[in-house]
Amino acid sequence: MTATVLFALTLLGADPDPTGVVQQTFFDADTLFAAVLRGQNPGTSPYGYDPGLPTGPSGPTFVQPTDPYGYDQFGGGEMAVPGTHAFDPGLGYGAVGPQPYRFGWSSRYDIGFLPDEGVSGGGANGKFGVFEINTAWRKSMIWPEGMPQSIFSVTPEFNYRSWSGPSNPALPPSVFRFAGDFELASPANNPLSYQVGFTPALVTDFDSALNGDSFNYDVRGVLFVRASNELMLALGVAFWNRVDNILLPYAGVVWTPNDRWELRLLYPKSRISYFLGNYWGAAAWVYGGLEYNVEAYEIGLEAPNGRDEKIQLADYRALFGLRAESGGVTGFVEVGWVFDRQVKFLHGTPGFDINTGFIGRLGLRF
Repeated sequence: MTATVLFALTLLGADPDPTGVVQQTFFDADTLFAAVLRGQNPGTSPYGYDPGLPTGPSGPTFVQPTDPYGYDQFGGGEMAVPGTHAFDPGLGYGAVGPQPYRFGWSSRYDIGFLPDEGVSGGGANGKFGVFEINTAWRKSMIWPEGMPQSIFSVTPEFNYRSWSGPSNPALPPSVFRFAGDFELASPANNPLSYQVGFTPALVTDFDSALNGDSFNYDVRGVLFVRASNELMLALGVAFWNRVDNILLPYAGVVWTPNDRWELRLLYPKSRISYFLGNYWGAAAWVYGGLEYNVEAYEIGLEAPNGRDEKIQLADYRALFGLRAESGGVTGFVEVGWVFDRQVKFLHGTPGFDINTGFIGRLGLRF
């Protein structure tokens, strides 16, 4: 089946400061929890790699442009006067440094493949596999108007899952998720910044009758504390409404010890990235990470009590990947292992486990 369109990130501008200088760039802490981080390259990052400079024993040479806030060529705003705004010591630095909001829209398109693996427990038999499509568009804006320390983002999302098997229970071949994420945040330029969000979603196979089980919702709140140029703390919680009501930490630390390494030791998604350098005009990173993933859908499977069932699939994903960015477009490919795969039902159908297996994903961000 074919899937389309969903929205993902970026923006914003113009914050009058006490010096009378207009700040042209706001930085985004939200990417701390993104599945794949937006890349940094000359022209979109406050720090960049100049491919014209020689590569030393420790790798490529990094340069700091005259304007420490840089200029986002996709931002839609005017470039700040070079050198008029001192670099904010609350921000990180280097190849994995601050990531700016951008005016306008940006998009996310991913596909993933989890091949058939055996199932066990609860009377289940056969094999279960997944082909998935994930799309999103995100729009961010200063809101309320005239309050540049408040940034509102809205993200329509669409997700499609094609399921193969198992033989028992007889799951539907396809399920769908239509969601909208609403987020209010403050710029990460400051030593303290925050993010709160709400994500309602319609989750169905379109074979079941729509009711309260056809909806999930997520709530999150997090405070980001910049302890130093190298260290940021994230302190928060998230609530996921699935078959289970899941309360989990939305927290961790981000450590950037030098220009090449970034350690985002966070939950529910962690990632360690290493900057490889610029090749053929594209900046490249290699990374490894661990994710906790929980999905739920109402499906047209009759439960013991006669109702349509609601299914929950939970797992952990250990991933290794490569991403590259050029001209504001980021592509990635990653492979890994999915484990601790548990399936539960809301209305009495016995749950089952799925064997550990392979996962492959690739996608674009622009």
